[in-house]
Parts: sequence; C-alpha cells; structure tokens
Amino acid sequence: MDNYGVVDISRKGQLSLKEAEDVVQIIRKLTEKYVFEVESKMVRLESMDGRNLDETNRIEAEVNLKIQEWHSKVRKLGGVPKGLWLVDLDSGNGYFCWKYPEKVLGFWHGYEDGFKNRIPLSETPNFKKDLISAEKNVVSTLL
Repeated sequence: MDNYGVVDISRKGQLSLKEAEDVVQIIRKLTEKYVFEVESKMVRLESMDGRNLDETNRIEAEVNLKIQEWHSKVRKLGGVPKGLWLVDLDSGNGYFCWKYPEKVLGFWHGYEDGFKNRIPLSETPNFKKDLISAEKNVVSTLL
C-alpha cells in the first residue's frame, strides 16, 4: 500500500506487518462478497434434491467459477489462497495467515508449517520488532 492508501494489484513478494494488515482488510471485504454468493448458490443446490441434473451442473459450475475468481483476486493482492477462504501472505520468514471470518490479521506460521501450526502474531519473533518500527514511523511523522 502506498502513502495514498492505494494497494498495488498484482503484488508479489514479502509484506510488512502493516502492509499485510491493510491487504487483509481488502481481502476480508472481497471474501464476504464471495462467501455470500457461494453460500446462496449452495442453498439453492441443496434445495434441488438432485431433481434437475442440468441445473445442478450449471450451479456447481457457477460455484467453482466464483471460487476461482476469488483465488485470482486474492493472488493479485499478494495473497496465496491455501483453501476455501484461507489466505497466506509472505512475511519474509514465514506466512501471515488469515481465514474468513476473522476480522483482523492475527496469526503467522513458518514456510513449512500450515494452518494447524499457526501461532498468534503476538508470539512471533518479528512481531515486536515490526510493532516498534511502526510506532517509530508514526512518531517521526508527528515530529
């Protein structure tokens, strides 16, 4: 994110904690939209009881398309989709980890670890360093 609050789409590479937090807020809003669309199609599918195979196939294709669209948009924002509504963001020494419906970015895991081994950001070695650096930036802009 630049000084004007604009996120660089097609972002690749490592993100600072602040950048990841900003991107997650955009991903969260995007995900809410896709969750609503996919869930409404799933409710429709469940109500059909397999009576109309063509309609069932069409709705299933729409669900898959929505999920693929979500994956593509998350990647353009610098995220790595790891499952349904689960996103990793490269921190330089592992991944910031976010899963819908979490409101904020709160977890991290190593490159070789996964969702099951994620830990709260406050327990990561770089969290305090990033926090102190962010606080120094805020103070220097106030002076």
